[in-house]
Amino acid sequence: MRYPWAEFRAVLESILVLYLYYMLVLVFLILPPVALQSLGIRLGLRPGTAITLGGLLIAELMALGGAIAYYRRKGLTLGQLGWRRPSNEVAVMVLSLGVALLYSWYTIQIPQVRENIAEISVFKLWGALAGVLAALVEEIIFRGYVMARCQQVKIPLLGQVLLTSVAFSLLHLGFGFIGMLCTLVVGFALGGLYLMGQRNLLGPVLCHCTINAIVEPWLLFWLLQFYSEKFA
Repeated sequence: MRYPWAEFRAVLESILVLYLYYMLVLVFLILPPVALQSLGIRLGLRPGTAITLGGLLIAELMALGGAIAYYRRKGLTLGQLGWRRPSNEVAVMVLSLGVALLYSWYTIQIPQVRENIAEISVFKLWGALAGVLAALVEEIIFRGYVMARCQQVKIPLLGQVLLTSVAFSLLHLGFGFIGMLCTLVVGFALGGLYLMGQRNLLGPVLCHCTINAIVEPWLLFWLLQFYSEKFA
């Protein structure tokens, strides 16, 4: 038997968790550059991107710690959140890498990303580190917690994927309409990989981490360049 109130409560709790995560990331993305500007320190795009990535890294570490504590309080085990091996592990890994490479290829079509994509440097490694951690935390929260919580109250699979995909798209509000549309599609793909792997996080984590390892820090660098020119 389905209980509409339980479904509503689960969705409300999920929205609250996602909102707190958004606010944490937003604050630590904005705070470092604003603090430096208030001190009269003006940085170029690369140092500014590196500082912003540092703020993101701090936010993701805090979110990871908060998520683990919250899950324990809710009585959610690692197995329930998706940390178990699927029976179709090889198929999930192959499809996940395929989706990651396809989306990365699309992102590389951005000129500012394409012209730097082959660079190997400390800046690149710093961006990849922050990007991979961000991908890991987002999958633990979006696919791991939200979809697991929705499953507990028997929300249909399409509703689970739709909720997490729309929320994932809204997280990338700063990328504009096309960027949000792309992340909406990626959100559906990540949700599909999660379900294909029998609610295992291996697929979406592998896919998301691969994307960020390839395109960061260049995607963030391009975004900051775009806004710096727009509001110059």
